[in-house]
Amino acid sequence: MTNNYNNELENEYSLKTDIKYRRSLGQFFTPFKIASFMADWILDNKKRNLKILDPASGLGIFERAIKYRGINKNIEFDLFEIDKKVVFELEKIISNLKIKGAIINSNFLAGSWDKKYDGIIANPPYYKHHFIKDKNYIFQNICSETDFKFSIQTNIYCWFLIKAINLLEEGGRLAFIVPSEFLNANYGEKIKEYLLKSGVVLHLININFEESVFDNALTTSSIILAEKKSIKSSAINFFNVSDVRKLDNLGKFLKDYPRKQIDNYDLNPKIKWRNYFSGYKQKDDKNFVPFSKLGKFSRGIATGSNEYFTLTPEEKNKYNISEECLYPCITKANFVKSILFSDNDFNFLVKQNRKTYLFDGEKSDHKTCKDYIKKGEDENIHKKFLTKNRTPWYALEKRRVAQIWVSVFGRSGLKFIWNTSNCKNLTCFHSFYPTELGKKYLDILFVYLNTSIAKNLFDREKREYGNGLEKFEPNDINKSLILNFEIISTQDINKLKKLQKEILIDGGKEKQKNIEKADLIFKSYLQSA
Repeated sequence: MTNNYNNELENEYSLKTDIKYRRSLGQFFTPFKIASFMADWILDNKKRNLKILDPASGLGIFERAIKYRGINKNIEFDLFEIDKKVVFELEKIISNLKIKGAIINSNFLAGSWDKKYDGIIANPPYYKHHFIKDKNYIFQNICSETDFKFSIQTNIYCWFLIKAINLLEEGGRLAFIVPSEFLNANYGEKIKEYLLKSGVVLHLININFEESVFDNALTTSSIILAEKKSIKSSAINFFNVSDVRKLDNLGKFLKDYPRKQIDNYDLNPKIKWRNYFSGYKQKDDKNFVPFSKLGKFSRGIATGSNEYFTLTPEEKNKYNISEECLYPCITKANFVKSILFSDNDFNFLVKQNRKTYLFDGEKSDHKTCKDYIKKGEDENIHKKFLTKNRTPWYALEKRRVAQIWVSVFGRSGLKFIWNTSNCKNLTCFHSFYPTELGKKYLDILFVYLNTSIAKNLFDREKREYGNGLEKFEPNDINKSLILNFEIISTQDINKLKKLQKEILIDGGKEKQKNIEKADLIFKSYLQSA
């Protein structure tokens, strides 16, 4: 017999339901231990009679957790669930547990904003704005109801959170578990601004960024605990939890667990809020300047169809494509094995018959190029999402060869590459394009980018996913600060130039030692600030 008070029901459902189907509906299930922790927050309400809303019920994990806690309260639920298959199972579960409530088989976001609740608890669906049905209607409706302008690129789980906040009764409590993405995403700036304006959030609990709480989801998670009071919250407590077992007892946790309490007026929506879990406060430093003073990173070339636009040497010869239509190109990050990428490295890839050439037929009248363009049209390449919005469809984005590349994803910080080849790059790397000042310090900049000083500054801007995976968008780097190289002495500049050459020559232990030497030089200018 299935135990209702653990995750057996969710595990059984996951085994018999295709992961693609579940992802299409944003279904990722909550561990029962976390559900119980959140249930305690909702139940810690002086009222005996409670109206509780679950806007994305799934298999009733939160309702089962509330039942399990055995609180002597009279509770009536409203349970929204959009998936008819899940509703069928949920009806049986609710009936067996003798839980009083209504199951509403419809989209919570499309429903009324009139009814208020004493408790709202949820693990809302998680998928990006591109896949939201009736996105424009939902966006306009939420902006209208809240009288607040959000970003239309907002992930769906944030819409659930914003609407739920507005359905709280005075004294009502909210407990949501959501991906941490909004804390560091661009669209999250407006979400964070609204949370501060509402003044309901009391606690933000970060569940260890190195492990994924949600099954089969590349995402990190945070628990939001909020309460609607006549006097708005003046501060938010930021907790870092590395062990789910620490969430056994809500009262003990909120009383004794280490946290960083930050006043609302010190919280900046434009700052990536993951920094606040370590107590970060932005400080002005006269020896730092905006990174953009030296240049900017831009994403690599997006082709719209790598299979068509990138070619191996054998494919190049097979289609006899004119050289004027082709550029040497790095198409995958794992083709670059060290901190330096040279012509020799490119030639090695050519010998291995890797995808090393990029087709761009815009300016060529050569017959072989026209033939290859015709081949693409026969294969409907021109009808793909990116290509159909280009004129002509086979004309690629214009990007100069960049001397510094940076990886998009990583598990131990950013990986910077010094490129001496004539290769362009696809979106596997971002490319750095210096200002005139940046050109003067380009070799120094490369050394600096590999130091701990730079890593600490970039860490404030990164986005984190499950299992320690980190992602950096170009503007995450461009918006950061950098040491002002103009204050570095000529003597130290020469030392750093020499270290840069040694770092590029040596790929072993000496490389790290030389980076540490450079780190000390840069840090000496921080100490004088």
